Amino acid sequence: MTRFDRKRVKIVAIKNFDEELYRLAKTYAALEGRTIASIFEEALRDWLESRGSHEEARIWTKLELAYEENMKALEEVIDSLSGEEGKYLLICNGRLVGIFETYEEAARKSEEVCSVNALILELPLKKAVEEIELGFPW
Repeated sequence: MTRFDRKRVKIVAIKNFDEELYRLAKTYAALEGRTIASIFEEALRDWLESRGSHEEARIWTKLELAYEENMKALEEVIDSLSGEEGKYLLICNGRLVGIFETYEEAARKSEEVCSVNALILELPLKKAVEEIELGFPW
């Protein structure tokens, strides 16, 4: 399997992209019997490689994915949290770990069972959820 045979899982729209540049890329892709996606992926990989080690970017990407998984797990259990006022909810690795009497108990359990990223939330949760976007700090 080549790097161009991977399963596609996301549609990406790029605003304000130069149409002439896109047409040229599309033409070359057609002449080479390739998809425009494979041309863009090759260009992006080359660009990323020119940046040297991008370990920090990989770390931020993993952190953002873990956050999204944990928030999805929270959405699945949020309706069943009534009557747990003053307690602490622990979610990690995309699943509910438990509800604890104190923050310290939740933190200790987090160190035991969570890989690196965890959510510890005080109950009850506020109705209005503020969305926080994780990403590159620059």
